[in-house]
Amino acid sequence: MKRMKNLLAIVIIGSVLFVSCNDEDDKAPVVRLIGAADTTIILNSTWTDPGAIAEDDKDGVITNIQVSGPVNVDLVGVYKITYSATDAAGNTGTKTRTVRVRNTADGWAGNYSVIDEVEGDQYTYSDIITFSQTENRHVWVTKFAYYTNGAVKFKFEDPETVPTDVILPQQEVNCGSPAAVRTFSGSGKASTNNSFYIDYIESTYGTSVTGKETYTKQ
Repeated sequence: MKRMKNLLAIVIIGSVLFVSCNDEDDKAPVVRLIGAADTTIILNSTWTDPGAIAEDDKDGVITNIQVSGPVNVDLVGVYKITYSATDAAGNTGTKTRTVRVRNTADGWAGNYSVIDEVEGDQYTYSDIITFSQTENRHVWVTKFAYYTNGAVKFKFEDPETVPTDVILPQQEVNCGSPAAVRTFSGSGKASTNNSFYIDYIESTYGTSVTGKETYTKQ
């Protein structure tokens, strides 16, 4: 009889251990993104996170999803957003979304040959155009009108379509040799994907001259 009780106890303990092992939760929740995993938005626009959903094989739907990695819509860059969900057993599942913030004028960046025509004179030089990291549709040149340190910005009305207008917003630049504060403004047009011109006015010490800059991508 005693032997039977011992056998019964062993069976019960084994059953408990078997059930306990089978009930062990070591599987992380599955996190699924709502919307695309890789998306591109325009600089200075808005971004609304579509979010994510999470489900666990033991706990069911998990509503407490932690989100890390904000997106700065006013700065060009590649941003990673991570969504994390943890179940009652402490298992954590994650999913990552990539958000790219771009300047639509980025296609105009590159090396250019420039012809500067002013008051009957003509100068030819090379310049580099970079797209703005903070203002959509804007680009920068490094030596406008062939001036040392003549960094000015242009605005393309529709950078991804030609023809399109190109604006030189009025701006003061301390440039040239010897250095002087010069005010530039003007406008022009891009008629192809690799060239554009600017008709401009330059004012210095109360004197103004007119000129034309023609940019051709190399």
